[in-house]
Amino acid sequence: MIEAAGLEHRFRNGRGVGPIDLRIAAGERAALMGANGAGKTTLLRILATATRPRRGGVLWCGWTAPCKARRLIGFAADSELEDVGLTGRQSIHFWCRQWTSSAQAATLVPRILERLSLAGVADEPIAGYSFGMRRRLALAQALVHEPRIALLDEPTAGLDAEGLEALQTQLASRAQTGDATLIASNDCTFVARACNRVIFLDQGLVVADAAPETLLASVGDTRRIELDITEGAHARIHELHNISGVANAVCASGVVTVDLLDDAALGAVVHVVDSWPGGLQALRIHRLDLSDVFRHLTGTALDSTGVQP
Repeated sequence: MIEAAGLEHRFRNGRGVGPIDLRIAAGERAALMGANGAGKTTLLRILATATRPRRGGVLWCGWTAPCKARRLIGFAADSELEDVGLTGRQSIHFWCRQWTSSAQAATLVPRILERLSLAGVADEPIAGYSFGMRRRLALAQALVHEPRIALLDEPTAGLDAEGLEALQTQLASRAQTGDATLIASNDCTFVARACNRVIFLDQGLVVADAAPETLLASVGDTRRIELDITEGAHARIHELHNISGVANAVCASGVVTVDLLDDAALGAVVHVVDSWPGGLQALRIHRLDLSDVFRHLTGTALDSTGVQP
């Protein structure tokens, strides 16, 4: 569906993407993940024909001409395209008519309104929509004409549980009909649940490309715990490294973070930390997710600050 070869677009500050070779097959639900400034939005905009690459080229279902490829693409940017004077139905109908006939739009618009749970507010002015409703509207505008290729930038932003479920269902439905979807998102829970492929970008380059379960398996069945301690006890952090089943232990700002390879080590860690001056103040446990895999590979957090060109 998408084939990019030697794709590159760098800005004067060095940010951007490339060189990248990327292939998105029919039926795939792929996610671009990376810290702010990694190039996710830049890459999506190039694939959506909204930005021209400085080097390399793209094939969209065999087409090389962006003007022809646009009929195959549905693009939802991270900022909404809307006319607040219109109703939701009118706005979606307008975008649908860019690529379909009136007869097709008459069928497609009610269908997407229902699928993205916008039917109840379809005839209300967009000006009265909440942020979450406007994000659903942006998705509806991109998906209404049932494009072969969907490119969605931060599609889960502002969505409630109902909206997330509707989006996941829509992506699964697209996969069944052989349509491809590429999203840019650092929503680890949604990506692991809704996508069958994850592409990690770091400083504009692909550093990993695999199924979510494969990436998660690379860090093993590790559990991370955070223990709040009093200041000064960090000097004894070395005691935790001597416990069998502890993979790593670090201390910063009164919080000890420990990665456990064996759940049986939890009791020993708590016992040791509670013996320190001031004792254990609080304990939090979570299993590692895709953000931890990214940090393991790059040393950078997915939610790190930066400027996205």
